[in-house]
Amino acid sequence: MAQDILKIESILKDKYLPALKNQIGTEPSPFLEKVKKTPLTNNKIVGAAPIGLNGGFGFGYEGTNTPSSGAQQYSKFEIEAKDMYVSIEISDKTVKLANSDASSMINALNQEVKSSYETAKWNLGRALFGDGSGKLATVTANAVASNEVTVDTTKLLREGLIIDFYATADAVGATPNVAKRRITAINRATSKITIDGTATAVVAGFITVQNSYGREICGLGAIMDSTNVTSLYGITKANYPWINPITKDASNDLTDIVLSEAIKDSRDYKNGNIDLIMMGDAAHKAYLAYMKENNTVNADKLKFLGGTTGMSVLLGDRESVIINERFVPENEVWGVDTASFKFESTDWAFASKGGEVFNLTNDTSIYRALLACYGNLMCENPGGCFKITNCNATA
Repeated sequence: MAQDILKIESILKDKYLPALKNQIGTEPSPFLEKVKKTPLTNNKIVGAAPIGLNGGFGFGYEGTNTPSSGAQQYSKFEIEAKDMYVSIEISDKTVKLANSDASSMINALNQEVKSSYETAKWNLGRALFGDGSGKLATVTANAVASNEVTVDTTKLLREGLIIDFYATADAVGATPNVAKRRITAINRATSKITIDGTATAVVAGFITVQNSYGREICGLGAIMDSTNVTSLYGITKANYPWINPITKDASNDLTDIVLSEAIKDSRDYKNGNIDLIMMGDAAHKAYLAYMKENNTVNADKLKFLGGTTGMSVLLGDRESVIINERFVPENEVWGVDTASFKFESTDWAFASKGGEVFNLTNDTSIYRALLACYGNLMCENPGGCFKITNCNATA
């Protein structure tokens, strides 16, 4: 391999990789910043979830039998590690024009690395709040071939994403109806997207990021959805109701009382210790209006590494951090005990053969480097979370 590409590899590994590993592990969401990070040692991630209380307690009287043994009950959780990738590309022409000057090479790499990181950050942040299916939006069938597609929501879509289209009934492993089309434009007012390539008559179904259907990490959505997601960590939810989170309806009136009750129920009935409350856009707007009307005073303001600002508020006898989280459904509030979560993963590192980071893509003049991480998110007390619905100000 030419000396110039070897120098770019050295710059990537020495100057960019340490920062990328730290940023991707903390900046996608304040939630990810707060949870434990543990090294992945096996493709199966396991956990032991305590169920209720130890049964070995009892009152008695001198000379009578002492309590029977009742060791703490546990349920075994198990989930597979998922594959996460960031692809970085640079053309042979760019490499040659950069010559041998280190600063020129850094400039050549900077925008590509920056955009790759932003894509990884956004997708990991989104997946943390998904249910693992990878579904981004529902698609309306178009009878006439077109590059314009109507979706039910554009919240999880961004220009530049490469997406796959599936039919409504397609199971995980099915072949996409239309594969690897790039979103070139989004009209958020009309819920329409424009895709590249030839005009296509898409069927009713859904969209995922390329190759990602059923392959995303098991995010908070898998915990919060007790209707469509029927199992979690190998446990059937209907058979073990303790695994389901506390749920409440704010009836379009989100107040400190509603939040305090959810926190108290989590503590009293599910052994939860809620320390992070994440509000969807409309819910957060409604809560800010409530605070203004009631002259509520924040205990403190906090800033997270990704730039999000939160507020520490006293709710009942507990202090919790409240943030606006764009990936929480807009009319909902999700509360979590971050100490009960772990993100178990390998370090982000370049996939390489013989130490070489870049490989020339077949039949092109493009060099490609692949940054990879393997892992998943697990909660040892999912029932200790809470979800509040109908949190927007009006019905």
